[in-house]
Formats: sequence, structure tokens, C-alpha cells
Amino acid sequence: MSASTNIKFWGVRGSTPCANIENMHFGGNTTCVQISIPGQDEMLVIDCGTGLRNLGNAIEEENGNLNGSIYITHPHWDHLQGFPFFKPLYCKGNEFNVYIPPQGDAGCKDILQGHMSNTFFPVSIDMLEAKMDCTTFEKGMMHFDAYDVEYMWANHTIDTAIFKFHIGGKAIIFAPDNELPVAKSDYAVSFLKEFRSFIHGADVLIHDAQFNMEQYEQRVGWGHSAWEVIVDIAREEKVSHLYLTHHDPDSTDKYLNNLEATIRERFEIYFDQIALAREGQEIILSYDS
Repeated sequence: MSASTNIKFWGVRGSTPCANIENMHFGGNTTCVQISIPGQDEMLVIDCGTGLRNLGNAIEEENGNLNGSIYITHPHWDHLQGFPFFKPLYCKGNEFNVYIPPQGDAGCKDILQGHMSNTFFPVSIDMLEAKMDCTTFEKGMMHFDAYDVEYMWANHTIDTAIFKFHIGGKAIIFAPDNELPVAKSDYAVSFLKEFRSFIHGADVLIHDAQFNMEQYEQRVGWGHSAWEVIVDIAREEKVSHLYLTHHDPDSTDKYLNNLEATIRERFEIYFDQIALAREGQEIILSYDS
């Protein structure tokens, strides 16, 4: 019997939301992805950019109490801005587990409390009505009824996870903030070896491609990748479906449409699917249940 996992993009923009007419085709909300697993009521969310607000609005009217898990790659603004505006957090009877990799001595609850302190937002984390458990996700594999999840450290400006979800024998990898180094160094060689092993044969890879190579050369160390680098690595590591995300806020729809056409013309022969992620886009990943 076959089944299918649904992956939906609620936010694909990096750095800052951009509510500009020239960005609306690909979307102006920052990073947020939802995974729906067949036969499971649990909502699975990755990152809490401004796209999370629209996800919350879309499910607000659903009957019954919500049960969800939220995985946050790191606490930069563009990955947490939507959290205080996620309406299901304000409803009694809803339950959420939130997972964040450690940030030095700061754990999950410390990070969320700081983000929602009255210095930055009028509603504190203690005022949320839903039950919320905060877990500092240390390295290793976490096992659940319908999926397993692990991560490796990204090459970013702070401690940042690259999550890998194992669902129905398929591997879905989410790496919205990850700089793939071009310059040779001991660190770069070691990191790329680990990264290649981590993504090898992945069914779905959603990866940072904020810059082109010319832009990247002016932004080395900013924590983001050039699309040319990730496409080559994903091809060599036999990734099936590659979705490029974390679009720069200054990348217009015209630029991104032309870029996608170029990438598909040159590289689609190597993938089952290669595309730039769009807000509202859904991926159906089928497997034997």
C-alpha cells in the first residue's frame, strides 16, 4: 500500500520579510515549512519565520485540539519572527513541543523567553494559553511513532541545525542557513565531507541558495550559499529532489524566474525535480507504507 508525505512552504524568504509587489510570486514571508504525515494528527513545523502566521491562520478554524511539534534551526530573527503571531499558541487545549539545538548555555525555553520578553514583544511566553514543552535538542537521533529526526551542525554564524527527517524510509533534509565554503581550508574540507555524507541519496533537500557566485564572493562568512555550489554538490551526491530556498529579499520575481529557468535547463536532467521554493508550494513524496 502506498502513502504520501506532504511538504508545504509557508515562507521561503531569507533575512527579512519583504512585502513588495515584485516579490509576491515567490513570496515575501520568511522561512517556515510544514510536513504532514499520513495517518498522523501531529502537526510538524520547521522554523518559525513570518510564514508561520499564515499557517496559524489557515488552521485556526479546524475542529479539535491541535497537537504539534516545532523544530527551529536557530534563533535568528527571520526564523523566529512568526512565533508570537502563531494563533494556535493562544488557544487552550492545544499542545506543542518545541525543539531548538543549544545555543551555548542557552536552552530552548531561555531563547523563547528572551524573544518574547517585554523588551521586544508585549506578550510574554507565560501568557500563551496552549500547553508548550520546550526541549533543547542535543545531537543524536530522536525517535517518534511516525518519524525520526537528527541533525548536523550547519556552517553558519551561530550554532544552527541542518535537520534530517526520516519518514517512511524517505529522507527529507532542511538546511535554510548553511554556507558551503569555496575556499580550501582544513575546516572546509572536513565540513564538506560531513555534509556530503549527510545529504547523500536524500529524497528531498531544501537548501540555502541566497546568493549567486558573484554575490557570494562579496559575502563570504555571512553564513549563506551560492546556488552554483549546492546544485553541483547535490547532483554529485545523487539527491532526488532539490528545492533552493532562503531567497534574498532583493531578489525579485523576475530575477528568480530567470534563475529557475536557467537552473532547470542546465541541471534538471540530474534530478527528479529541481526548483526554487515558492510560498504555498506543496511537495508530495510517495512511499510504500
